[in-house]
Amino acid sequence: MKKFNTPVVNHLAITAVTLAVLTACGGGGDSGGGASLGGGGVGLGASSGPVVSAPAVDPTQKAPDDGVPVAVNDLAAAAVDRSAKPQELPDTVWPGNYKLWFRPDAALKTFVGRGDVEIEVLKPVDAIVVAAHNLNFAKGRTTLRKVSNPGEAIPLIPTPQTLGDFVQLRLSDGQIAKGKYLLHMEWDGKIQFSDAEFCPPAEVQRNPFCSAATGIFKVGLSTPEGVSSDAIVTQGETNYARQWFPGWDEPAFRHTFEISAEVPGDWKTVSNGAQISAVKLPDGYQRVSFEKTPSMPMYLTFFGGGKFDILPDTFKNPLDGSDIPLRWFTPPGRSTWATFPMEWTKVAMDYYYKYTGIPLPIKKFDTIAANDSYNNKPNTGFGGMENWGAIFEFADAVLTKPGDKPTLYSVTVVTHEIAHQWFGDLVTLDWWDNVWLNESFARWFERRTTIKFHPEYYSFSDYVLDKHNVIVADLKSTAVPVQRNLNDAGSFGFISPSIFVYNKGSHVLETVQNYIGEEAMQKGLQIYLKDYGFGNVTPSRLWTSLEKVSGGKKVADIGDSFIRQTGVPLLTVDAQCAAGRTYVNITQESFPNQNQFPASTWNIPVTLAYGDAMEQRKTFVMSTGAVQVELPGCTAVLAGPTGQDYYVSNYSAQSWSALLAKAQSFADNKPLLLNIERDAFRLLQVGRITQVQYDQIKGIVNLPAALLAKTSESQQKMAAVDAGAEKEEYPHALRFQGNLKLRENEKR
Repeated sequence: MKKFNTPVVNHLAITAVTLAVLTACGGGGDSGGGASLGGGGVGLGASSGPVVSAPAVDPTQKAPDDGVPVAVNDLAAAAVDRSAKPQELPDTVWPGNYKLWFRPDAALKTFVGRGDVEIEVLKPVDAIVVAAHNLNFAKGRTTLRKVSNPGEAIPLIPTPQTLGDFVQLRLSDGQIAKGKYLLHMEWDGKIQFSDAEFCPPAEVQRNPFCSAATGIFKVGLSTPEGVSSDAIVTQGETNYARQWFPGWDEPAFRHTFEISAEVPGDWKTVSNGAQISAVKLPDGYQRVSFEKTPSMPMYLTFFGGGKFDILPDTFKNPLDGSDIPLRWFTPPGRSTWATFPMEWTKVAMDYYYKYTGIPLPIKKFDTIAANDSYNNKPNTGFGGMENWGAIFEFADAVLTKPGDKPTLYSVTVVTHEIAHQWFGDLVTLDWWDNVWLNESFARWFERRTTIKFHPEYYSFSDYVLDKHNVIVADLKSTAVPVQRNLNDAGSFGFISPSIFVYNKGSHVLETVQNYIGEEAMQKGLQIYLKDYGFGNVTPSRLWTSLEKVSGGKKVADIGDSFIRQTGVPLLTVDAQCAAGRTYVNITQESFPNQNQFPASTWNIPVTLAYGDAMEQRKTFVMSTGAVQVELPGCTAVLAGPTGQDYYVSNYSAQSWSALLAKAQSFADNKPLLLNIERDAFRLLQVGRITQVQYDQIKGIVNLPAALLAKTSESQQKMAAVDAGAEKEEYPHALRFQGNLKLRENEKR
């Protein structure tokens, strides 16, 4: 998911977009109407994708089939454990496939829904527990049917618990036996933004992350002339899908969805799967149905409906030459405003297909851009959401009026959400304290693709400047680890602030790549995606995948030391020449900070540049407080020649002089020059170098005027934030309904 770069309101909320719709209970299923969008379904690699492993409840038991068949050549991969342990819902009942249906009322204030869910009860239970928030279960309409005896409907009694966020579905007497069942549920709920006071002042005071952009919510589609029409869309991340339909909304559960809905007859509709039918109904509504989705977590489900315009196109899969239909859904009269985003979509998808070597297991790829006449309400906005095959974005942030230049944000949000189709959707975090596995990757790829294809918007110098913005935040008392330990205090907005989960995590990934190399990084991520496709990932699973191709390099120790700690390493380099050799003494410490729980030591991949033209390299991992390295000849030494590694470098007076004497050797490397200057500025601020030294460094580095202007602007902005004159640029990005639990100390 992508947040806005600048705060539109006090705190911006981010969530996933989700709408489900049920056919088996009487809605949908008609064979007439529109044809399926073209393109054959493709799976992971050459196959349809591996089956997701069940979490260990009992070694003799297994989770139900998730609908993704295993090809013969994927049997070895299928042995990989892709499962995750649920954190709040029991692991005794596992869903397989949902058939979901819903219908909004004419005023778009409420909706009714129903669903049939294939489940497997792994051992006898007192109740089936589902997540549901502000949903009213229809009396006498919740039943259970054994797959072995579908003719008998067993009534269940919905019993709310934990303020209604979890509902126990019980028999009137006794336990529900082990076995496979079809669970039928009916309910009604509220469409958010159906009134003007969803977030009244008292509620905002209690919960500053209050937002109506959750579950099913209403947006206003505005034409360029200002004519508005209401539409509905959905948002499910983190656990807001439970406001749309009851179910298993933790990322540990992956299942397939068959969605259908009854909506006004003049609407265009879109969901994760390709639309297979649209049948006119006597009351002016239409019944629309969509193909079964790939196996995915509940928070990625999506439905949108309204008087959209559509810009169509086609993407040619570079791996096999097949065509995939593309569509941008826009507010009426604005389809031409999606011309640039459509072209950028094709470029970005081509890059990700080639980089991963894995085609998306979908038949079509849609992006829904809705402008929102309710955008002035408190905390309505998030930038975009990576629903599989149906990305949602706010049109005002991403569409470009013909003749206008696209904004940097409109460039990055497109490639960010597309990156999520692999990193977040194909492989999914195990629990929300690891959301960086979704967001850091999307931010990392967003930056790299923009630098590659649109350098007029973003460069590696900008990336260095962003790193130093992160460093400033990472030294404050408000700094938190990239990987959080979650508890009740984080329930409303648990990324606090999101600069760490998004930006610091991306710089950690860049540091890892600089250590193992671009080729190893790509191959390792291909292994990661293939081994854990249609399953859950953890940091240890990521590091292990990268270590398989890194030639014995220990990535796990490095990665964990950066994502689990706050603060920034400070390296001090002292290079001395003796007998024709250079002896480099390096110490590490925590850069002076205000961290509540400061780190003292990291496992740091250090690369030294040296030699007559500073062209030679030596790389090693520093895991202790001090180390000595021997280099041939008498030479100046530079730590971190890319300028991208996540640490600050200082030098002894003699080593600074020797390094600056070689400045001409890297005069064309603007990102490195900027990093040297920014490191020196950080050191000046904490008294590690003098003003005279800094002025000398700045003068010799001699940054171009444009970069000097950017550094000045960045410093002024950070100073304004510190003084309280400007809002933090990185607001809380994700919210959670209820109380997040502290994770058990388990290996992940």
